[in-house]
Amino acid sequence: MDRKKTRMLVLGGYLGAGKTTLAVNLARELHQKHGKTVAIITNDQGNVLVDTEYSKGAGLDTREISGGCFCTNFDNLVSNARDLVVTGKPDVIIAEPIGTSTNIMSSVVAPMRSLYPDEFSVVPFTVVVDCVRALDILNGEKERTESTVDLIPAHQIREAEVIILTKTDLVDNGKMNRITDEIKGILPDARIIPTSSADLRNVDQIMELVLSDEVSAKAPTNEKNPGFAFEKAKLGWYSGTFDMTPSEDIDMYSLCTHLLKGVAKEYGADSVVHVKVIVEAPDAAAKMSLVQKDMQVDNIRGSRYVRERGMLILNARVVSPPKRLEETMRGLIDDVRGEYNCTLEVTGEKCFMPKPESPSHFFFE
Repeated sequence: MDRKKTRMLVLGGYLGAGKTTLAVNLARELHQKHGKTVAIITNDQGNVLVDTEYSKGAGLDTREISGGCFCTNFDNLVSNARDLVVTGKPDVIIAEPIGTSTNIMSSVVAPMRSLYPDEFSVVPFTVVVDCVRALDILNGEKERTESTVDLIPAHQIREAEVIILTKTDLVDNGKMNRITDEIKGILPDARIIPTSSADLRNVDQIMELVLSDEVSAKAPTNEKNPGFAFEKAKLGWYSGTFDMTPSEDIDMYSLCTHLLKGVAKEYGADSVVHVKVIVEAPDAAAKMSLVQKDMQVDNIRGSRYVRERGMLILNARVVSPPKRLEETMRGLIDDVRGEYNCTLEVTGEKCFMPKPESPSHFFFE
């Protein structure tokens, strides 16, 4: 590992693949086992991100680039990375682009390695794939509907130099083999590392890659597909932040579950791409997420019950017109106010459909 440069890991992958959970776990393992410090740069179309608060809550130096992909904010990405190097001197920076990002190799990875070779040593571009959804997303023979989103995940795999399969504890060996075959059908020479946040299997292999001298070298290409914009335009993006004051003890697990089940009931599994909620207070914190029909607890800190004033952040990416999504989320928040005997004061709210992106740097052959 070149100690004169900061290792930069760009961690791509579709919405809900488990990028942030992997990044936080990897950061902890690198620190505990190798004494390395890790910083994270999160990215989203919306403002005030669950992922940012989650990584901050894990004690990691975190920066946030909102309002558009790294590709349209490349200079901002570099500025934040440099600031992290100056203020915290991390050994590794993990940059996590928006889950719907396309052409990251040509608009982020290649420019970073080409323009700043004396400052950053860029790890081979790594894309995270969710094993639970992989076969449904990557099955090219399935019937496409208005809720289908499969062009972007397949494109992300084609761009990758390394594939990390997450949530492998939730699938059997037969399904793992089929997933591997599908990926190799898209990227024949794929280097694949299976892992899981439940038992951290093979995380040592990922750390070896990050700590090695190996750098990104794949030739970037310009893949133009109008389907990418069409798929992105299907999604409504909601971000809401609230000051929460309990009038009595609040069961965080129940509250988060109530919100996620409400979204699932309103839209159905095919339309729910990724929903995240975090409750954070001085005495306790919890993060939960919903991908299609699968709900999971990502983190609980302290007691299961919140007794002190804190905040609630809700991020949703759903196949829905923004107006309907906004009305749905507001209705669910009103339900929480009545059901859990607490005040929730809006401190920030945004619901929209992202505009087409125009990369600020574009390298391809």
